[in-house]
Amino acid sequence: MDDLKRRLDLAHQLANVAGTVIRAQFRRSHLFAQTKSDQVSALVTAADLEAEEAMIQRLTQTFPEDGVIREEGENLPSQSGYTWVIDPLDGTSSFARGFPLFGVLIGLIGAENQPLLGVADQPITGERWQGVRGEVSRLQGEPIVNPYVGETQERLEEACLCSTTPLMFTTPRQRQIAETFQRRCRRSAFGGDCFNYLALASGWSALPLVILEADLQFYDFCALIPIVEGAGAVITDWSGEPLTSASTEILAASNGTLHRQALQLLNGAG
Repeated sequence: MDDLKRRLDLAHQLANVAGTVIRAQFRRSHLFAQTKSDQVSALVTAADLEAEEAMIQRLTQTFPEDGVIREEGENLPSQSGYTWVIDPLDGTSSFARGFPLFGVLIGLIGAENQPLLGVADQPITGERWQGVRGEVSRLQGEPIVNPYVGETQERLEEACLCSTTPLMFTTPRQRQIAETFQRRCRRSAFGGDCFNYLALASGWSALPLVILEADLQFYDFCALIPIVEGAGAVITDWSGEPLTSASTEILAASNGTLHRQALQLLNGAG
């Protein structure tokens, strides 16, 4: 447990390091940016690259035997049984437009590839979330109280459906499922990236949330798993199974009641 405590401390240090880089470049004109050729609607800026490199330097100095799965650079194999999963700037499109709807995501998995902890940081607003497996998640150091977690009478029709972009549904099956959910749910909203999951965990929304996403990578959601689960919400793949490094399709809901209804709809639509 001492190993995990030390690594949780490091996760917060990594968030601080990345935040310093990102704040210095936020809303700066003529910042280097390019679209990744191998991904749909994926943008990378100098802030992504420099924030990740700053985190890698701190991480390898502190725990040189830990592995790293990262978005921008080459992965590092683990010799300790611990592997970090980091996204230096989730929501680069919002960052590039000057919108503070992005976050630094720092996750840690163990030898069995289970998420052990996650830290999410919004460098501009100063909001920070922490999730540790088996513990109540925290926002600004205080336990999160999700007002939707105990609801058992809610209907899927009353929820707000969230997806970062309709472009993430790339196959005919995925598009059919997305359209089915959009017809069923009372509201649909696009955009948000990691903030959809953080708002869901925090219970900020006026309506309960259901998040349906596809075409994701492990670094997009690893850190979010313990945060969402530690707030009493539910996050799985589209089959209702726990997320793994191979998962690309995500289903999350404010509570188990909505998640079960969403799974039933998804299975019927697919």
